[in-house]
Order: sequence, then C-alpha cells, then structure tokens
Amino acid sequence: MAAFDEPAWEKLIARAAASGASDIHLAPGAPAFFRVCGNMTEAGAGPTAGEISSLVEGWTTAAQRERLRTQGELDFAREEPDTRLRVHAFAARGGLALSIRLVPREIPPLESLGVAPVFQKLLSLRSGLVLVSGKTGAGKTTTLAAFLAAISRERAAHIVTLEDPIEYVYASGKSLISQRELGVHFASFGRAIRSALREDPDILLVGELRDADAARAAIGAAETGQLVLASLHTRSAVEATRRLESFFPAAQQQEIRAELAAVLEAMVSQELLPGLRGGRALASEVLVATDAVRHLIRVGKPEQLASCIVSGASVGMQAMRQDIERLAAQKKIDSALARRRLEEAR
Repeated sequence: MAAFDEPAWEKLIARAAASGASDIHLAPGAPAFFRVCGNMTEAGAGPTAGEISSLVEGWTTAAQRERLRTQGELDFAREEPDTRLRVHAFAARGGLALSIRLVPREIPPLESLGVAPVFQKLLSLRSGLVLVSGKTGAGKTTTLAAFLAAISRERAAHIVTLEDPIEYVYASGKSLISQRELGVHFASFGRAIRSALREDPDILLVGELRDADAARAAIGAAETGQLVLASLHTRSAVEATRRLESFFPAAQQQEIRAELAAVLEAMVSQELLPGLRGGRALASEVLVATDAVRHLIRVGKPEQLASCIVSGASVGMQAMRQDIERLAAQKKIDSALARRRLEEAR
C-alpha cells in the first residue's frame, strides 16, 4: 500500500467487513490487524504515524482534537457508507494508534443474539435497575441496543440514552428515543443522568457506570421510578456488586448496598466465545433480584450470590458454567474450548 489515504482506508473497511471482522487495529508503522471471531489476524500493510494523524485530522472537530491532545485519548463515532464505526484514538509510542469497532447499521433482533431467556421477562419492566456486564468486546452494547429496540417496537415510551460515543442509531418505533453523547451533548454521566430526570424519561440507558457519581445518579433514577439500563466492565454478578460498592468510601458503602438492593431487578454478565461453525456464541450468567439476593447485597455478602444463581433456575437464573455447558452440548462451541473455559472459571 503506497499511501494510506482515504481510498486505502475505504478498501481496508471493505476487507474488514467482508472478513466478518468486529474490530480494526492500527498502530504507526505496524501491519493492520482485524479481530475476527475474537482472534487477531494480520491484514496487510498499515499506515504510518503521519497517515494515522491525517485520518484523525479529517475525522474529528477542533474540540475533539484538543481533547485528544490534552487527555491522550478520544472516543468518537464515524459514519461509513455501509457501517458505523466506534473509534478509540490514543497516544502510544511512535504516535497515535486506533482501535475501531465496526457497528452494523441495523440493530439485530434480540432473539437472534442468543441472549438469556430472562430478557423476554425483563421487556415488561417499568422501573428498576438492570445491569449488563462483561469485558470489552463481550457484546454489552449490542445486547442493550437490541433490548431497547424490542421495547420501542412494543410500546410507546420516552427513552433517553447516554453514550460514549453513540454507536447504534435507533430507528423510529412506537417510542421516542433521544440519544446523547459524552463530550458532545453532555460533560459527565452523573450530571447527565440527573438532567435526564427533567426530560420526562420512562427508560434511561447509561452507556457505562464508571464512578461513584454516575452510579449514585443511576440508582437514584431507578428509585424515582424510571427503568435504568447500564453496563459495567466486570465478568460476573459478584464482581459487579463489588465494583459498584468500591466506587464509594467505606462510610457510604452500607447505604449504597441498601439502595442497590432496593432497585436492582437483574444482572446479566456475558462473554462471546468462538462458534464451532464460525461467528461467535453468547454465554451468559443471570442473577435475578429475589428476596434472598436482595438480602445478600444489602448485608454485603456478594460471594454468596453464586449459590443463589445455581439454585435459581426456576426464576430465570443461570451460572456461566451452566450456559457454557449448554452451548457445548448443542454443538455451538467446541467441547475442548468449553473444557478450557470451565477450568479457567474454577
């Protein structure tokens, strides 16, 4: 590739889409890489430091470039003819690097994702807090988008989303959906959540709970009668509970546990595993807020939630290992992969 300009970029995007890549990774002077079915694959010559800088210059506003300069990283979305991109630009040795997520224009139907059956019950919720957790690339954003799209098809509601950045763009349904982006429409999640309560929402989506301010505001919104959906970067319900508690100083943790126990409806932790016949398969852990679960959260015993999950199948709960075993039995994932993953989970 003689020059990594706009035409070269367009060809790279087309190759990534054709290969089924979920992400493109570009670093100065290094080959381009695609992530396909969770695996990194070299994808030919990549751009120089100057070429990456030129691309970012053409994609961003002056205000965004100033944030990138002062903070060393920037998240933003970009439209391409056949796809939408979530771009993370960051300063690295040798210059700027890019991690780019390819976001389909169409939100997939909820039932096509392989989500846990409990989501069908959650569609009828009118208030409370639902958390979806998982590591980066676990499909949290897609699950939440599909969930909101399903609600919008079924009933009229005012849905406000707070995202960083906006990934999926929602089509018109029965609901009014107002999408807001960090750094463009609001300056902090906590303040934006409190502001959203004056916008008469029925449902509030918080792209990620990152700190005490956002967590308290989200729990407070659920306490006032809204349905609040949010994501966390944790790999289990136990970790999610501990993470939320850890945002706060010790003197406030008992209070936040009580508030969380009162509003929580469900926690779903998920991960994407390589599919046996290509693509990826979704594995989930589900915690439903029964009286026993609320009690354990309130008294600060999250380590006992795992036993509630195992015994709670009748209300829609499932352990991650149970779902991995199901995927292997249905031949959706390789049995050797399932054994390795189950060993790691012990």
